[in-house]
Amino acid sequence: MITQFKRPILVIEDSDEDFETIERVILRTGRAKITRATNGEHGLHLMRSQQPGHGIDLVLLDLNMHGLDGREVLREIKTDENLRIIPVVVFTTSSNPRDIQSCYRFGANSYHLKPIDLYEFEAVVQTIIEYWLAKNVSYQTGVDR
Repeated sequence: MITQFKRPILVIEDSDEDFETIERVILRTGRAKITRATNGEHGLHLMRSQQPGHGIDLVLLDLNMHGLDGREVLREIKTDENLRIIPVVVFTTSSNPRDIQSCYRFGANSYHLKPIDLYEFEAVVQTIIEYWLAKNVSYQTGVDR
């Protein structure tokens, strides 16, 4: 039997408005405890500072950020032996086919476009959370947290 607990997710998002909407939807589900990084450098630092087996179950990653952008963060995560197992869901405004292809090439587990409409935006976040935190079995399942 798998115990129900709030699964840790990291949202790497520089937009306060987008983060507040994401946070509202996630908190409403009651399935996750959220950590936010407002840039890529901070996100990687948070990921690398996690204790083995007590880390992050999901990364929700924006692509277009100042400094180390989401594309570079994705490459860093997926080439790091200790981080690459963590699912990374890209959630961005970029519909550029080159971004989509390069993200999948570098190991993104999923790629979603941020809708402009608030209700559609919330629905996409809800779908992501339901799949990754309710339907999908975590790589950390069975680890004593």
